[in-house]
This record gives sequence, C-alpha cells and structure tokens, in this order.
Amino acid sequence: MCKKTFNALGWIILLGMGISWIVFGYSNWYLLLLPIAYIFFLVNDGSIKELKRIRKMSIFQVILMLFALVVSVAIVFSLIQLSSYLINDVLYLTGGIKTFSEIMAIILSLYPVKITFGTVVYRVANDLKGTG
Repeated sequence: MCKKTFNALGWIILLGMGISWIVFGYSNWYLLLLPIAYIFFLVNDGSIKELKRIRKMSIFQVILMLFALVVSVAIVFSLIQLSSYLINDVLYLTGGIKTFSEIMAIILSLYPVKITFGTVVYRVANDLKGTG
C-alpha cells in the first residue's frame, strides 16, 4: 500500500474515534485504536524504517525509555484524575460543558507526556544516530 493510504487510514481511525467518543462516550477500545492510528502515521512519514536502530540500543537506553514511559503514564493518569475531581466534585459541571471540559482535559494532559517521553526518545535516537 502507498503512504497516502496509511495516512488516510490513520485519519479515518482518529475521526471515527472522535465521533464515537462524542456520541457514545469514552470506551476502553480507544486505548487500542489510538496506537494503531499512530502506527499508520509512522508508516506514512517513513519513521517506521527508523526502528531498525532498536537493535543497537544499550541496556541503559532501554531502561531509560521504560522509566520515561512509566513516568509519562503516571503524569497523565494523575492529571486526568485531578481534572475529573475538579470537573465533578469542585465545579459540578453537567451536560455539554462537562463533555467539552473532559475532552479538553484529556487533550491538555497529553502534552506533558509529549514533552517528557518525546524528549527522552529524541535524545536516545540522536545518540543512536551518532553511534551508527
């Protein structure tokens, strides 16, 4: 398949997921669909070919990336719990405002992960480029 097909499939998954989230509410299936869409976008921009360098990673780099992943997940989980507490128990939001606030809270809580985990992955990738 060509790269444009993978890009289109990624957008179809994301848009379908967003529409179903608004219509039916949150589901655990989104945790599976989001990485699949991300992989489609990786194939589209050619980054998936970069994964051949994983074999050259040291044990320290693997442990560092796993630690960054755990810290990133902990940050997102705590921010989502905090926003849920604020939306439900402090502000007592209901209806469409509550749904909009939940969507914005989840989107905003993903940015610290992008910064923390993305920085670690970028540095490890640059280290691998320097050695390979």
